[in-house]
Amino acid sequence: MSATKEISKIWIVEDHQTFAKNIRRLIEGEDNLECPYHFSSPEELFDKLKFTQDKPDIMLLDLGLPGMNGLEVLVRMRKMMPELKVLILSAFDDRERVYRAICNGASGYLLKTADPDEIIEGINDVIHGAAALSGAIATMILNGFSKHGPVEELEALTSREEDVLKSLVKGYTKKEIGEELDISQHTVDMHLRSIYRKLHVRTQTEAVSKALRQGIV
Repeated sequence: MSATKEISKIWIVEDHQTFAKNIRRLIEGEDNLECPYHFSSPEELFDKLKFTQDKPDIMLLDLGLPGMNGLEVLVRMRKMMPELKVLILSAFDDRERVYRAICNGASGYLLKTADPDEIIEGINDVIHGAAALSGAIATMILNGFSKHGPVEELEALTSREEDVLKSLVKGYTKKEIGEELDISQHTVDMHLRSIYRKLHVRTQTEAVSKALRQGIV
């Protein structure tokens, strides 16, 4: 008697209905995959999670979503379900979004322009514990690291500065950082000035990029 093949449940969070329908059909065509749910917005996803014990094995997550952006959804889902594997499937291919997604726990990053076979292969890679990256994304990451040369020796950040920088990487505004850490916006500005000085940067974008590139957060 042959062993029953284990089925992995894939949930999709994607606001483009036609694209989501095509991906769902693609997934359902695989013997080892099923896609019981598709959500058009983060609100639909979190409403569902309030009333079900059902959980996905992998979540396919777009970044350009209505209401809450995909990076915020990623951070929240990783807090709710630390074991959940989240595979980004996005049209965005800019370095900062890619780095933020990977550093916030994404198991891979595929572009929507990927071939259907590449998407299925990426899902199966993630199921088996490997990272899934579109070729263009992998190349961009490698080029991004090599372009900036060796890792610099930088002055150590305080624990509070690290907290502020982590919130910055998550995409929080100064106001949101203050609320998250229970400090005033003036104190946030003070920490940011110190972070900029220690990282040898002048803007939030430069700070995030350098933090991700050097593995500070």
